Amino acid sequence: MGKNRDIKSLIRSLVSIVVHEIVARHTNRPESKLFLKKEAVEYRAQAEKASDLHNWNEQDKINIREKAIKEVKRRMILKYPDVFFDEEEISSIIDDEIKKLGFD
Repeated sequence: MGKNRDIKSLIRSLVSIVVHEIVARHTNRPESKLFLKKEAVEYRAQAEKASDLHNWNEQDKINIREKAIKEVKRRMILKYPDVFFDEEEISSIIDDEIKKLGFD
């Protein structure tokens, strides 16, 4: 795959991780928490694979972060309108995930 396609794949994985983490934190269904956490782990593995494929310059990192934040907000509004969250939480989780991927 090309670098642009891998960037899109990485963004999708990051978005899925963040959405699952936020929903797991704010769900009122305890039986769903374990499933959501396991899904986040699976998406994290996919993100790690995608992040190892290329060397990422600073512009790539900024682009990935900004697009991921925008997409998380969009997906949360569309799929989970009943889940209330702080927008700072999105940035915080994305920053943590980016650090885990070794982008810092």
